[in-house]
Amino acid sequence: MSNLSEDLKKAFLFGVGAIAKTNEKAKELIDELVSKGAITIEQGKTLNDELKHNIQEKILEKEKQINSELISQIKDMKNLSDEDIAVLKTKIEEVEKERNEK
Repeated sequence: MSNLSEDLKKAFLFGVGAIAKTNEKAKELIDELVSKGAITIEQGKTLNDELKHNIQEKILEKEKQINSELISQIKDMKNLSDEDIAVLKTKIEEVEKERNEK
């Protein structure tokens, strides 16, 4: 169970990282076009704003997908063994302890 949530977290972070990297490269391209005079500064700003908006939408979509997968996993918990439930309870206690220490 713990590995699954870690895998989902890694997948989410990978997706966000890929989106951020794409944003950086697109911004570099826009800046280059502006410096060459291929587009105006105002057009560059508009393109950059649109890109930021699109990235935010993609991040929200990814969050929804991960939340949906987590909900599905939670529904499947009725099939957990007693050992799995004990491990899950221990993990929850650890997380609560960490939150309370902050």
